[in-house]
Amino acid sequence: MESVYFYEDKVSKDVAKVLEDDFFKRIGYIVRECCKLLGSERKGYFLYIKANSEDIDRAEEKFEGVGLEKLIGEEKKLVTAAFVAEEENAASGMGMIFG
Repeated sequence: MESVYFYEDKVSKDVAKVLEDDFFKRIGYIVRECCKLLGSERKGYFLYIKANSEDIDRAEEKFEGVGLEKLIGEEKKLVTAAFVAEEENAASGMGMIFG
């Protein structure tokens, strides 16, 4: 299961503090600036988490009151596809180095 969130720069310190939790280090996450990932008009960051539904639910509990906006619909599909493509490109690049 994948979940994508948006947050503005003004709450980035609060989000970073939550992400320091060992729980997030275990499940993993990726943060990218909106404009660098998609050339998005949004000003801020996208947070991508790929985990089982139980961990996603737990992550959302930890994010309560921090200022994250959960993406849904078409925007979620576009941003998720960009993160997946980035991961695939990184994996293929490593294959070329070590392959």
